[in-house]
Order: sequence, then structure tokens, then C-alpha cells
Amino acid sequence: MDDVVDRKKPPSGEVPPDHFYGRVLKPAQMLEHARYSVPAAVAEELRPWVKRLWSVTWDLSEGERYQTATVSEPGINLTVEFGDIHRANTSGAGTWLTGPVTTRRFDVGLYGRGGVIGVNFRLGGTLAFANESPASIRDTTVPAADWFPVIEAQLGLEEHLVLDQVRDSDLRFAAETLQTWLLSRHPTMTEGYARFTRMLDLLDDPSVISLGELSARCDMSERSLQRMFQRHCGVGVKRILTRARVRDAVAAIDHGWDRSSAELAVMFGWFDQSHFTTDFHRVTGYTPREYLRARELR
Repeated sequence: MDDVVDRKKPPSGEVPPDHFYGRVLKPAQMLEHARYSVPAAVAEELRPWVKRLWSVTWDLSEGERYQTATVSEPGINLTVEFGDIHRANTSGAGTWLTGPVTTRRFDVGLYGRGGVIGVNFRLGGTLAFANESPASIRDTTVPAADWFPVIEAQLGLEEHLVLDQVRDSDLRFAAETLQTWLLSRHPTMTEGYARFTRMLDLLDDPSVISLGELSARCDMSERSLQRMFQRHCGVGVKRILTRARVRDAVAAIDHGWDRSSAELAVMFGWFDQSHFTTDFHRVTGYTPREYLRARELR
């Protein structure tokens, strides 16, 4: 028997998935207000460009609101949304593209009933599906039709995402429909994207903390690296490096960091405490000490 998604009472004490740490601020608290799931695995043919499929559903009491806060990678999400949701510049149901978030954290207000089915693209991954610059939607959310005309009619998901009847099977169907639609765009690996992904692999090494270090590792000039990152993700490599280190610091705190913020700064490549505090606050909205205290109070 197909179970209706219980959005009213998310599982108590649910353990956040690994990829929440460093990305979703106060991850356990978020799961007290909404239900997160991965409705389908990414098809093998899409894995070079798509990181994951995801869904969030919620059913909050009258008058209750919850604001999710995410330290986003400078990537792009394609989302099909239904019900009650609020963002800074656009709200409500529909099919949306959220661009690279570079100047702040990404906040979304949840209230009433609602849900989201999302495609989280890898950095640079959208170029395989649309000949549009990621920089054109940096720090904003726009209708997906801006890039993909008639996408909502092509997907045809409205009848499957009715608030009072959403089931796990509907979420899976929506995820598979999104994948089928993406495959219909015939994504193709290019030499430029393959080279870019090799640069991203180098960034996974925590010892790479500067543009100069990355330039030396890949034998490419700093200017060429900047152009590559601007083209593929609409964001400069320095900003990506900073956000990656802040995510690592946030993840350490949420995993139970019990030493000082000064030691945290040194561990992740900052040698100036004030610089660390400035970067951390710009990305998360908290100083390191504030976020440490917030974890202790949870």
C-alpha cells in the first residue's frame, strides 16, 4: 500500500544526511519542521551534470513559520514547487531556477503546507542543458521558462502534486519526470566541461586554500582559471574557495566541534581571526562564536 507523505509530523530525532552538514544551517532543527527525502537516484546518464534529486515537504500549524537557511554552493537548482513558500524576491508555486548564491546565505520561509522537488546541478552542469550563462541568474530566482520555454507544460506535474494527496509515489514520479525531461535535452560531455570538473576535483583537497595554490596545481594562469569559473558557474574561483572553507567550518561545528573558534579558523586555512569571522558572517549570517553558541542551545 502506498503511504501518504506525513508532512505534519516529520520523524523526531531524524539524523540529517551527510550532505546537509556545512550546507543546511542547524540541520537537525530543519528536520523538525519539514520532511526531506531523495525521491530517486540520479540516472547514470545524468551523473556528470546532476548531483542529486531532492524533495522537501511540510505541513505547519496555523500561524507557524520556519525559515530554512542554506550555505549554498554557487550552483543552480531547478525546482518544481507547490503550496506555501516565500523567498526574498519571488514566492509561490511554479517551476523555478535558483542561481548561484554568492553574497549571502539562501533563506526560504516555510508556512502552511507545501513542497519542493528539486534538481541540484553540479557546478557548471546547466551548460549541458541550456545555452545560458549561470551569471545571468546569480543571486536570484527566476521562472524556469526564462531558460526553458513551456517547461511546465512539458513536465505536466500539476495533477500529481496536489497538497492533500501527495504520496511518496508522486514524489518519485515527479523526480523521474524531471530526469526524463533532462535526458530529452541530450546532454553531451564537452572538452571544456571535462577540464572544468578536473579543476573541481582539485578543490576537494582541503589543502587548496588559495587561487595561487590552485593555479600551481593545475598549471593554469590565475586569469585563465577565473575565466573558466565565470563561464561554467558565474562565480569567481576565490569566492568558491572561501565558501568551501566556510562550509567545512560549519560542518565541523554541527558535528560537535568543542574547541575554540580560533582553532577552527586555523584548521581550515585562516591565519587571521578577524578575517575568518568576517568570511563566516558574510556566508552564514552568524559569527563563529554565535553559531557555536546556537548549537550548544539546541
